[in-house]
Amino acid sequence: MPSSSDTDWRYGVYLFPLPLLLAVAAAGGMWAFVSLTSSGSFSDADALAGIAAFLLTVAGSWLSILFGAVVAVAVVMDARALADRGWWSPNRYAVGALGLLHLVATQFLPLGLLSTPLFVAYCYRRRERV
Repeated sequence: MPSSSDTDWRYGVYLFPLPLLLAVAAAGGMWAFVSLTSSGSFSDADALAGIAAFLLTVAGSWLSILFGAVVAVAVVMDARALADRGWWSPNRYAVGALGLLHLVATQFLPLGLLSTPLFVAYCYRRRERV
């Protein structure tokens, strides 16, 4: 259980699933948009659904980038704060690379298969050490 003087950066680290979920929603919106606009018949309902799919794609993509950047900064700052307090000293370069990998994974989803288990391992080891 985290102590009361634990770093507040951990809350940003614990958001790590959110950017990838938003990226998956954006990919689903893109798939829906393409399938709606490439169909032979196009009604008013299809037009509204296409607009909604387009908005889902744009919002999901930008929000995934935003939250990916928040998670990347939070994991680096959390590692620095833990090292400064002497509780645990993870490799700052590896943690920075993990944050960058997770940010890139918001736009290239197969990298999420690598970054997500690494974030789970970071959170698990963080919980053990702090």
